[in-house]
Amino acid sequence: MKNYEFIIAGLPYIEPDFDNISIDYDSQVSQIISSLDDKDRRYVDWLRFGLEGNNLSPHFYRVISKNKIKFLRQYFGFDLMLRNIQAAYISRKRNVDPSQYLVGDNDIVEALKKNKAPDFGITSEIEFAGKLLQIFEMSDILEREKALDLLRWEEAEKICVFNYFDMDVILSYILRAFILKRWRSMDKNQGEILFRKYVEEMKNSYKNNIE
Repeated sequence: MKNYEFIIAGLPYIEPDFDNISIDYDSQVSQIISSLDDKDRRYVDWLRFGLEGNNLSPHFYRVISKNKIKFLRQYFGFDLMLRNIQAAYISRKRNVDPSQYLVGDNDIVEALKKNKAPDFGITSEIEFAGKLLQIFEMSDILEREKALDLLRWEEAEKICVFNYFDMDVILSYILRAFILKRWRSMDKNQGEILFRKYVEEMKNSYKNNIE
């Protein structure tokens, strides 16, 4: 028998205050996992696998897009779109061809490859694109990363806005707790490292986009 109500009712409240973090991610997630059955634990495994940037690949995004769990499908669809837009933005700034860094074959990807408009011609099609491009223009790297994680947080909440006691809500909570974990010991020097790591991660993640 599923015990989602019991698990969710016992979760401590969390909010996106990246400067004052009290939650212990590892112990909290371990407690959640111990209350799930084997099938639901596999959904948590999928989420945690996808949250490690080095695991992202075209194959991962294809497989996760067919997962039966709504949160996994929609969140990683959002994640792919965000990363594609970021890859196109960075490529434009560096005056390089973005094609090698973009994943997928659709109108948005084509616009990111070819459209010369400041917004790549996508802000009318992608709800969060305008806000995302504004975030990329922020000069403070650490504040930029906070804004990006806040966007991720908001998306995780939005996916579950009409859900109450199910696996989607639990996965949304785990993802948001993971975001807080990233910021527990972050400082400005680490922010610089984080940004450089992302650029390298982007290159490594998308280099096999022809799979």
